[in-house]
Amino acid sequence: MLVLTFVSLHSLGAHAEATISSTATGPHIRVSLLSENKQLQPGVNWLGVFLDPEPDWHTYWRNPGDSGEPPTINWELPAGFIAGDIQWPLPKAIPVAHLVNYGYEGQTLLMVPVEVPTRSVGQQALTVTANLTWLVCKEDCIPGDAQLSKTFSITEVATPSADAALFAETRTKLPVDVVVTAKHEVTDTTVAFSFASDDINQDWKVFPFRGDLLQHNAAQSINVQDGQVIVAIPKSEYLSDAPDELDLLVTDGNAGFRVRSSLQAAQVTLAKQPNQSLLVMVLFAFLGGLILNLMPCVLPILSLKALSLSDTEAHPGGLQKWAYAIGVFAMFNVIALIIISLKSGGNAVGWGFQMQNPWVVVALIFLFAFIALSLLDAVPNTGRFAGLGESLTRGDSAGAHFFTGVLAVVVASPCTAPFMAAAVGIAMVSQAAVTLLIFNALALGFALPLVLLQMSSTVRGWLPRPGAWMNHLKHLLAFPMLATVAWLLWVLAGQTSSMTQFGVMLSLVAFSMLLWISSISRGAWQTVALVLGGLCVIWPLTTLTPATSSEQMAGKTTFSVAALQALRADNQVVLVNMTADWCITCKVNEQTALGTSTVQQMLADEDIHYLVGDWTNKNSEILEFLKSYERSGVPLYIVYAGTKSHEVLPQLLTPNMVIEAIQRAKEAI
Repeated sequence: MLVLTFVSLHSLGAHAEATISSTATGPHIRVSLLSENKQLQPGVNWLGVFLDPEPDWHTYWRNPGDSGEPPTINWELPAGFIAGDIQWPLPKAIPVAHLVNYGYEGQTLLMVPVEVPTRSVGQQALTVTANLTWLVCKEDCIPGDAQLSKTFSITEVATPSADAALFAETRTKLPVDVVVTAKHEVTDTTVAFSFASDDINQDWKVFPFRGDLLQHNAAQSINVQDGQVIVAIPKSEYLSDAPDELDLLVTDGNAGFRVRSSLQAAQVTLAKQPNQSLLVMVLFAFLGGLILNLMPCVLPILSLKALSLSDTEAHPGGLQKWAYAIGVFAMFNVIALIIISLKSGGNAVGWGFQMQNPWVVVALIFLFAFIALSLLDAVPNTGRFAGLGESLTRGDSAGAHFFTGVLAVVVASPCTAPFMAAAVGIAMVSQAAVTLLIFNALALGFALPLVLLQMSSTVRGWLPRPGAWMNHLKHLLAFPMLATVAWLLWVLAGQTSSMTQFGVMLSLVAFSMLLWISSISRGAWQTVALVLGGLCVIWPLTTLTPATSSEQMAGKTTFSVAALQALRADNQVVLVNMTADWCITCKVNEQTALGTSTVQQMLADEDIHYLVGDWTNKNSEILEFLKSYERSGVPLYIVYAGTKSHEVLPQLLTPNMVIEAIQRAKEAI
């Protein structure tokens, strides 16, 4: 762990007592303001800040890499003097555990050109002051600051100082004064550059000026052929856009030059490197589909269907084998086509977007209530409604299997499984063909377990033997469905009002009672009860009034991009939580991680800011923020260390994950 100890050199011994001092000493480092000449002359003069750390301690380049902070110089100059930019010597990569920093081990001179006006000739005792800050690191990192000053006279011809040789030596460590033009492209996983050069080989490395561009600890692929250089480097997870312009340093440690690259999408071809990103996303979608079967809304339905198969003979070549998969694929493709259509019409959508519509939530409330009542055998089972509930769970017709597949996708659609978020995020921002490919991979993973049970007698043999216990299990599994109803009612209250929620609850009670009446009635009475039950569903759908905004949550600040930018600009630690009332994973994390006493105690720190983005209702600002991190749904958790760095946390949190991420952010600041 890096320990930061703040040191101000204004109070360090003799240096603080001197009115003007060009040298100061801090923990593990000595710093000095130097000049190439004893006097200054009209035109460009070279001053510099000399950093002299103790052995094994290092300072940083303009981009410090995974951690650290570059030195800064704020000049106080006589009227008419103009200071230029720091001339950064060639850095080296400094591994620190699993991280890589960029900087300097040993003595380093940071040269700065200072232009002196002609009218200054003959003036004496002009003072130049450099307000310097730095960070010196070994295992600990210690910031420091000092005010360094030197007094000069201005003459036509200047005399070299005792430090002139140091300036000459430093010039040999600077990149050559040439800027090579390049093109770059940014893919899902890689940043690639293409430029012309006959001088470099595999031993050269790229040092980006931006800290959020590349994975600093990753291997760099450099391919040189016929004077054309192609560099491919894994993209930083913090890069959320494709920059139009990039500046780089290319060096072998002894020589180097600057590269300025402009974006030219799809023009940089990575030789002999297949497009692995799409293959990875398809694999992630498949794995996410498999895990989606375990979601609490889906599992009871599929468990009963699976157990019912243990008492079912195989149907070689029959449609029953494929009907469930056809239902799953059909529903996933319907969702994909809806998303593609909405996107083409200019609408912003994400995974689970339908849950932002209270009419959909109400429809699902009654659907889950119907499923629960079916599992409790409280739906009509005679006449033309015979087997309505049984066909859902135990029916062996192709229609029953198809309906189970459709229903399973409908009830799973609000959920996001591990691996699935990244894949669906790519699908939401890609062309239609990619969207369909990823959604079909998701469907394949989702359908596979039950299809294997339907097709293989060996796999069915692994299931418990059927018996009376299955009926008890069916009744038991009605209660997760009822729990889902309660959760959806809570979601509805957040989207509308408590009065609307109460009205839906009354309709739900009437709906349940009328279904029960229809299950014990015959003829006209059964029909009347079912019609009235249908009206209980329709009435709340016609009276809904969505809320205009979500309530401020106690102890938290409502997310906005402006608020986040302001806090980052002020160098604050910020935890962003993108959530929604209809997101089960979000609520689990809030109970098991974010809501624990240890995390709450840390969030109570006045130096830590907790921004909560509530996506229960539609919010285009939140959607655009999610898309900037290639996500199409919640949850999303990010810890920011001011403008220095940010860390995207896993979708499933533990208290330690949150605490350690915040501690890393505090250390980075």
